[in-house]
This record gives sequence, C-alpha cells and structure tokens, in this order.
Amino acid sequence: MTDGIRMIAVENRNAWNDLLFKCEKANLLQTWEYGEAKKNAEGWIPIRSLVIDENKPIGITQMLVKKIPLLGEIVRINRAPLIFSKDRKVCSDTTVGILQFFYHYWVIQRKLPLFVAPNIMYGEICDEILTKMGFCHNDENRWASITIDLFLDEATLRKNLHQKWRNLLNKSEKGELKLEIDNSEDGWSFLMSKYKQLMIEKNFSGITERLLLELRNVAKDASSVQVMFACKDGERIGGVLIIGCVDTCHYLVGWNNTEGRIFQSNYFLLWQAVLIFKKMGFRWFDLGGINERLTPGITHFKRGTGGKEYTLIGELEAFPGTVFSLVIKQIAKLKLRKNNK
Repeated sequence: MTDGIRMIAVENRNAWNDLLFKCEKANLLQTWEYGEAKKNAEGWIPIRSLVIDENKPIGITQMLVKKIPLLGEIVRINRAPLIFSKDRKVCSDTTVGILQFFYHYWVIQRKLPLFVAPNIMYGEICDEILTKMGFCHNDENRWASITIDLFLDEATLRKNLHQKWRNLLNKSEKGELKLEIDNSEDGWSFLMSKYKQLMIEKNFSGITERLLLELRNVAKDASSVQVMFACKDGERIGGVLIIGCVDTCHYLVGWNNTEGRIFQSNYFLLWQAVLIFKKMGFRWFDLGGINERLTPGITHFKRGTGGKEYTLIGELEAFPGTVFSLVIKQIAKLKLRKNNK
C-alpha cells in the first residue's frame, strides 16, 4: 500500500504556502511560520515534504524532529498530513496510506518514536485500522475546536450568534467600550504580562510566551498579528491576540479583568476580531480548543458564536520494536509533554 508513496523536500517558503492553499482548511501547526517558531523557541527541526503517490502529488506534511538526551531523536507530526482533496472519503483513505508510509519510514526503517495527531475528524478512521498499522492512542482528550466561516456576510454572522451571546454582545456595545489595536512592543508586553498572570491564577499551561513571540517574529505579514484591547474610560479591561496564517486566523490569547467581565469585553473583542479579519480577507476563524470537562466556561462561550464544531481523531504513537522500546516510550512522552505544549 505504501510502495508508490515517497516524499520530496520543500525548502522554499513561497512554494510551501502555495501548497498549503491547495489543502482544505490549512491549519496553523502546518504553516511555515509555526515550524520556524518551534525551531527558534524550542529546538525542533522542521522537515517539510510534498507527498507523492505514483508520481501524483497527494498532500503535504510538516514534521518536527528533536534530539532528546539519552534517547536520540523523536518525530512529531501535528494536524497532518494535509490532503489535496475536498472529498472527506478521499482524504480519509489517503491519510491512511500516508500514515502507513510514515510508520514504515520513521519507525521501521529509522527506529524512531513517532507521535502523530492526524488532521482527520473523529470517527473517519476506524481504530482497528490504526492498530493494525502499528499505532495506538496515547491520550483520551481529543482536540476539538470551533470555526467560523468569514465568507458569510456580517448580518448572517450576527444572526448565527446564539441569543444569549448576542444579548451580551449588545450589552458590551451599549457599555461604550472602545477598541484599541496596539501591535507595538508595549502593547505586546502588556498583554503577555496579563496572560502569564492569568495562567498562574487559573492554574493552566497555554502556549508559551516565547513560542507566541516567535510566531509574531516570523509572520510573513505583520498585519496578520493583531493585539486588540477593549477599553473603558481609557483603561484596558480586556485583550486578545489573534494570528492569521494562510486562509485561517487563530484565537490564541484572551484576557479580561473584573471590570472586563462586568462589561462583557470578551464578547466585544471576539466580535470585533471577526469583523477585522473578515475585512482582511481570511476565510476561517478558528476559536481554539474547547473541552467540556476541563474548560466548561470557555467552551460555552465559544459555542455561543454559532460556528461549526469539530473533533479530531486524537494523538497516535508508535515505537520501534526494540528491547528499549518501553524506556523510549516513557521518556519520549515526558519530553513531548514538556516541550510541545
């Protein structure tokens, strides 16, 4: 099944972006910018490849490789492969073939641990097929998020909001909040300080500030990185960081204080971000992770936008069949959790 599949390295940023635009709903983790940010911030080496089957291009994959002390190298593939087809059945079947190729290429031939989070919806590939290929799930928490179609007109986007969400947005607008966009170093530092404080107060671990900074630094278009604040009587009471890549913008950081919660600054800011990135020409707005068990409040807030919810198949792992495989598995998982949040 993998005899006709091979990879061709893609080493040019523009060429990679052209290929991304051919894929259905390209995601942040497969962008050139994300790979460079992971290299600069955390030491991962991006390997970008066009996947060929019988001389026909079928998809692309950005793979991250990292050397772990006492272990060797591990391979991480997140939200890929991306397939050159809009047909879900074709995407699923093609993904299966590419995953089998990756298993033989990395695990069998190169004897390296492989971690994959495929860009496939939950239920589209049977677990039995993955098990027979040599993969197993390593986490019960499957990535889920919500996307908003920015090609809809503004009236439709507003109509799609759940009634309570729309009411709270109306309340925020009547509260005379002012939008401030501050992409300067001062604006960035202000939001990052609030973000770090929030992680401590709420006891959660989000994307690291260093990785966010690298994403900003390597962004091809500075206008696609927006630091936005809601202000009341001249004071910042809430803020968000939105980064756009290819055809999708991503909600990465959100913060508000007590006054911000009173005046519903999070509703105001998200709606303003939707309008701004729609005007900039982006197709999709990805609201980031949702989890009913771990973050019920955030999940409820994001669902109120009326966007389309999706859940991916989850994290897969495969290890070479050596006497040290159990040790490799445990060390690699610990290192991966620490370095790839």
